[in-house]
Amino acid sequence: MNPMEHSQLPPLIIDGPPWEKKHEVGFFVGFIETLKAFLFKPANTFSVMRRLASVGDALVYTVAIQVFTFLWMFAISDIDPALLLPQDPVLRDMLQLPENFSQIMVLLYPVSVMLLQFIAAFSFHLALKWRDLQSYDFTLVFRIFAYASGTGAILILIPVLGGLFSFAMTIYLSYVGLRTIYGLNSISFFVTTLLAILVTIGLYIALVFGVTILLILLSFLF
Repeated sequence: MNPMEHSQLPPLIIDGPPWEKKHEVGFFVGFIETLKAFLFKPANTFSVMRRLASVGDALVYTVAIQVFTFLWMFAISDIDPALLLPQDPVLRDMLQLPENFSQIMVLLYPVSVMLLQFIAAFSFHLALKWRDLQSYDFTLVFRIFAYASGTGAILILIPVLGGLFSFAMTIYLSYVGLRTIYGLNSISFFVTTLLAILVTIGLYIALVFGVTILLILLSFLF
């Protein structure tokens, strides 16, 4: 046997993160191990992330954490739900908001989380494609950002500076994920991020314009 064979590293197994194997390791074990892996060994975790997988597991992961942290902070901060409503009576009458509008906003929070995840991932997907850097499909970019934002959101629970730590961790994990899988350096990540922000702004303007046109048409019809 060639003595060099003993020094060869075993092949890299692309079969993670643990959350995507929860049917084997268990729901809570998969969740905790994934959270720990992205917090303390993000590069290793992204390096073994499956390149082809559905967005379902990653979406559940990030929505569960972000909704939990939102409800936790909402509960301990003792915010008056009425503060979520417009304070100007004229504006309230113009918008015709229901009295339980604040409760509706809380219930719609998971929907907003999912919408923001898809918008952010799609913007980066387009930015990578335009820069000829996209080697995989949209689902991989989505999973990178879902795991990054979900893991970062848990740091919101840290008193006082939790929001800042959460934002910084989300950016850092996104960078590590794109660097590990796509080989982006810091400059390339910065350029891609700027392009993605422009795409996001464009999508937002298009959405607002489309909704405005729809409302105008409905006003003429009804």
